[in-house]
Amino acid sequence: MPNITYKGPLADSSFRRMAMGVWDLPGDPTIYGYMDLDMRHAMARLEDLKSEGHRVTVTHLVARACALAISSLEDLNAMPRLGRAYQRETVDVFIQVALPSEDGLGKADLSGVKVRSADTKAIEVFAVEFKERADRVRSGQDEEIKASKNSINRTPRWMMRPMLRVLRFLQFTLNLDLRWMGVARDPFGSALVSSVGMLGVDGAFAPLFPIGGPPIVLTVGAVKQRPIVDEDGSLIAAPVLRLGGSFDHRVYDGFHLATFGNALRRYLERDVDAL
Repeated sequence: MPNITYKGPLADSSFRRMAMGVWDLPGDPTIYGYMDLDMRHAMARLEDLKSEGHRVTVTHLVARACALAISSLEDLNAMPRLGRAYQRETVDVFIQVALPSEDGLGKADLSGVKVRSADTKAIEVFAVEFKERADRVRSGQDEEIKASKNSINRTPRWMMRPMLRVLRFLQFTLNLDLRWMGVARDPFGSALVSSVGMLGVDGAFAPLFPIGGPPIVLTVGAVKQRPIVDEDGSLIAAPVLRLGGSFDHRVYDGFHLATFGNALRRYLERDVDAL
């Protein structure tokens, strides 16, 4: 009698193959937290942008606010390397893109788009750049993503973990440009933003990606009407976003995260015109 009765292995996406090769038992330091954000001003800003013909979403607003929040304190824009936190030159934000499959859930995949220097681009420019690249990713026309996925799918399972660890050492410890091998240069950037709200999920936490992934991962929940206390002390219903965050404790402590969280709240609740 087996310990667990299995029907057999599930269908594989390239992300699932890579994930099985990357993650082991949890052991690295991660800080988790969430915040509820009053989105009244942000939703009004979205409506204004849409009336002007701009296709901007809540995820775009969060990603842009994340970039501005990171740029507000230079220590936030960092990566662990050689036992130190190294500061990046630019604030680049990676937004995950879901790739549904007609072959079933097991073949549904994850990919994404990195917006470079996201703190310097107005939200309208940010959204257009993201959409153009996301359309290429979904249609399989993004050559950089296609090359990476083909390499993953060709790698035998028993070689996945050692290969990814070697790539991490070469790419992030030695800081080598491996584009000649078909490996994207700095694929993830300063922070990763993933929307679970588009799937109807109120909120969630996502894991840090150990192979060169950023030390900040934000999950954007669904914006829903919730009770809040207004400025005059009255209880009202308002659109509220539950934002989840996972952070690398080797890079950030409570001071960094408080600064980051306060800046996010300022941009998404009050200074929405700065996005």
